[in-house]
Amino acid sequence: MVSQPTKHRFITGFTGLRALAVICVILYHFNPNLFSGGYLGVPVFLTLSGYLVTDHLISEYSATGNFSYGHFWYKRLKRLYPTLIVMLFVTAAYITLFQRNLLANLWQSVVTNLTYVYNWYEIANGQSYFQNFAGSMSPFTHLWTLAIEGQFYLIWPLITVLLLSIFNKRKHGSLNKRSVFYVAIGLSLLSVILMAVLFKPGADPSRVYYGTDTRMFSILLGAALAVIWPSNRVIKRPNQNQTRFFDITGLLGMIGMLVIVFTVGAQSTFLYHGGMFLFSCFTVLAMWAIVSNASHWNNLMTNPVFDWIGSRSYEIYVYQLPVFVFFGDKFKDVADHQLLYGIIEIILIVVISELSYRFVGNPFAKYNYKSIFSKILSLLSKIRLRGIIFGLIMLLGTLGIFQSTIINPKQANHTKLANHIQENAKEAKSYNKNLAKNIKSGKKVKRSAKDEAQIKKDGLSAAQLKEAQNLSGSAVGDSVMLAGRDDLQKIFPRLYIDAQVSRQSASAVPEIRSLDKKGLLGNNVIIGLGTNGNVSPETVKQIMSTVGSKRQAFWINAHVPTQPWQNQVNDTLNKAAGKYKNLHIIDWNGYVEKHPEWLYSDQAHPNTEGAPKYASFIAQNVLKNANK
Repeated sequence: MVSQPTKHRFITGFTGLRALAVICVILYHFNPNLFSGGYLGVPVFLTLSGYLVTDHLISEYSATGNFSYGHFWYKRLKRLYPTLIVMLFVTAAYITLFQRNLLANLWQSVVTNLTYVYNWYEIANGQSYFQNFAGSMSPFTHLWTLAIEGQFYLIWPLITVLLLSIFNKRKHGSLNKRSVFYVAIGLSLLSVILMAVLFKPGADPSRVYYGTDTRMFSILLGAALAVIWPSNRVIKRPNQNQTRFFDITGLLGMIGMLVIVFTVGAQSTFLYHGGMFLFSCFTVLAMWAIVSNASHWNNLMTNPVFDWIGSRSYEIYVYQLPVFVFFGDKFKDVADHQLLYGIIEIILIVVISELSYRFVGNPFAKYNYKSIFSKILSLLSKIRLRGIIFGLIMLLGTLGIFQSTIINPKQANHTKLANHIQENAKEAKSYNKNLAKNIKSGKKVKRSAKDEAQIKKDGLSAAQLKEAQNLSGSAVGDSVMLAGRDDLQKIFPRLYIDAQVSRQSASAVPEIRSLDKKGLLGNNVIIGLGTNGNVSPETVKQIMSTVGSKRQAFWINAHVPTQPWQNQVNDTLNKAAGKYKNLHIIDWNGYVEKHPEWLYSDQAHPNTEGAPKYASFIAQNVLKNANK
């Protein structure tokens, strides 16, 4: 296969690939139920960054024998920093005025984003990527990927230049780049192994999802492609076989990417045991077909729509989550108006991104900062309405950031809901440890007289209390169950409750199987899943297969009107109840929608008044059909 080097060129097909990536990310945040693999647009961004940066620095080193690290960073900051700074301050201003429950830790979010360490800040503070509630979700969650790219810009050029200088033995006048390729592949394989080792099935995978160490393989695979096929390597006048080869290569890459996007959820075990690496490999195949200039893929990915979206993909990516979070907080009945709300949100994202691109990103990327102070003075002397508005936004953002420094994050911790859930999680861990011992030894577990008196006030009779006292069973759920866990535990003292924040239905299957093997599943299984995403018929089948026909299963349906998947989850559960005779649906959605005062502001989790109602309602439904 003959190819010839040419001057550094702009690859238009990469802009199209970037456009598809940002569309996937937006669709995922809009409806992770329907577009379950849209989050995989992020590895596409990372792989493209790895290729473009490595291609640039090798090209410069090959031509000059040196690499200007300072100039490289100057160009990166000119392109990325203005948009990021304005977005952070605009978001901070909005939080200061309209959503003050997010004020806690605001200054840490701003500082860590500006220093490109935000992903490690999220890991250190236990932030979940998979908590999908607009009222409590951070509008900065998605910026973890910018931190990883920033760290890559900092470290990878140094490693590459060091390798090129150490192994700078030119063959036939060309630079020996094999060491860079081997190091990129070696580190990417190490990253994949770390991801597989650190991932714990059934647990929130946010640590693995955010980590630079566990996500760097996508960037490094792009870097490896830049070594073996740089942008200046072009097949001139490709023959039919060469065109066919790269057309098929691109097709394999695209089909592989699409299959994973539409079949693999964000908490799937497969994803973290090689699936995401496989997706990045498919991305590399698609990129190879585009950059070769021998296939039809570059033309297919080049069109005015993709050009517009791709050129503004950074602005679209940066602003999309704040729009979803802030809009969702003000208009909470998304489940019943998801199409209309989705259209409005997309229009807002497009308009804001276009304004940012025109007035911030594009002009500041071309700005000459060498005489910045004199130009600032000149601009101040010509202040107009646009400048006044911009100044007010920056002032409000600054006030909010400084105000957030005096809020105790341990006390605020974003919301009262978070404190409630954290306390229940700690109590559950200790209680379950002792309960497991008592269940295995046959020791009776009794509730206190004080708890009995309180439960009777919530509507349970003495006969129901007696029956619930000895009920054998388990409960597996998400943060909604965790919010009502203490009251549920008082009613059923022998119930083994395993609930986790951000848990999706598919990720609970291994935990249910584990409880069965340990003898902790009991005769009755209560399931509270569907808050964080869709429940597929296959997941119901897997859970019911573990439960078996001799146990009774009780599934609490979803009440999460702020999310588009609520109705589909409940439809799936109702259909499943007709298929499995021992599956009973507890209609919490129908019960609680008449009592919004029982819920926190996110309209999903029971508050201190609603938790006892949640627990007693579940108990009444369970006791009707429970195995004694």
